[in-house]
Amino acid sequence: MRKILIGLLLILTISCQSQNQELEYRSVEFYFDQIAELEVNELIEQKVLIDSLTIADKYLDKETEGLNKEGAMKYMEARMIVYQSFFKDYLYQQHLEYGDNVYVLYFTIAGFDDVEWDIVKWNKSDWKNDDKLNRDKLKSDSSLTKIFWNYDEGPKNMENIRLFIENDYLVFERGNLYHSLYDLKSDSLLFNEESPWHASNGEDKNQMNEWIKTNLHDKIEEELKEKRK
Repeated sequence: MRKILIGLLLILTISCQSQNQELEYRSVEFYFDQIAELEVNELIEQKVLIDSLTIADKYLDKETEGLNKEGAMKYMEARMIVYQSFFKDYLYQQHLEYGDNVYVLYFTIAGFDDVEWDIVKWNKSDWKNDDKLNRDKLKSDSSLTKIFWNYDEGPKNMENIRLFIENDYLVFERGNLYHSLYDLKSDSLLFNEESPWHASNGEDKNQMNEWIKTNLHDKIEEELKEKRK
């Protein structure tokens, strides 16, 4: 009996420790790897795939050995099912503490293929290290503030995504370019563009990134160099 009680106490202790464990950075690739596995499982369930490597004869294009037209339609249906379920909440990527607040970077899909990032300000006392944020909670909970957001619907900057704090500024970086600057002292957004693709009127990723560098990155960099009063 004593051994059973000790075992239960150990399980409860481990469970409590895991619940309180600090979240670590999660990349976009971390989530897309999960999506790929879920898509395969959905296609197997719909009998489009026999297993992760084998297409059912009904949906096999004999010439290309890929999905035929009907199979491609089934794949799009499966992908929609997975995306609607997977992205029903905002997904955690990173958080930083500053004063009495925690600033959390969330990732989601806007529409079907647009990638979106939302930066949410929490009271430190309310932050529970949850890796998801319910969309309705963000709308209804007055203790939460979405301080800025941006997205890509054309070419996408999804490399080296991070938040960092410098000189009492919160900086959001994607694709090695600064996209947003938030003044933590005055709680004010200084630089951000919700849709760089639209703002740039670019024809490709290079033109979009040239616009970002000139209109956001370089200006943010100058602001960070300025000595604060």
